[in-house]
Amino acid sequence: MISSILTFLISTVFSLLISVFLLRAWMYWVRIHPFTPYARLINNVTDWAVVPLRTILPTGNKIDSASLLMAFICAAVELLLMMAVSGFGFADGLLVRLPVVALLMTVKWALSLATWLCIFQAILSWVNPMQPVMPVLNTLLAPLLDPIRRLMPRTGMIDFSPLVLILILQVLQIVLAGLMPF
Repeated sequence: MISSILTFLISTVFSLLISVFLLRAWMYWVRIHPFTPYARLINNVTDWAVVPLRTILPTGNKIDSASLLMAFICAAVELLLMMAVSGFGFADGLLVRLPVVALLMTVKWALSLATWLCIFQAILSWVNPMQPVMPVLNTLLAPLLDPIRRLMPRTGMIDFSPLVLILILQVLQIVLAGLMPF
């Protein structure tokens, strides 16, 4: 029972951390202004880890390598803690494959984050499209939705591109799950 509780808590905390670091990197990629309230919130939550790393890892034109590295480190620490709690993996050679599994977990969380943001944007566009968060969601999802919108036929008022994006992201998650060693 204690191991189940610890597993749940570790998974929850590290899932949130990985998501926040990935969201920070994504916001940097799409150039969301750092003084918007949402960007300030994400930056304030993650500055403790990203700012010291930026002295070592320079940020690129569109790549926030410090945030991506922190997401990867969080995935690796989560795996190590899960292996310690469950006792699984140390003898099974999972420790040797830890970097690959941590990278796959980070990609899995990036796909999940994109899926949830797309669902959230679609629901808000139906319920209250004038929410202050909508421009941020539109900016975040535009690089993913615009290519789909160019390929799909015009249907008038209904935009099916979020549905297509969610289907694509789900297929990618299924493929990724097949690559996971456990």
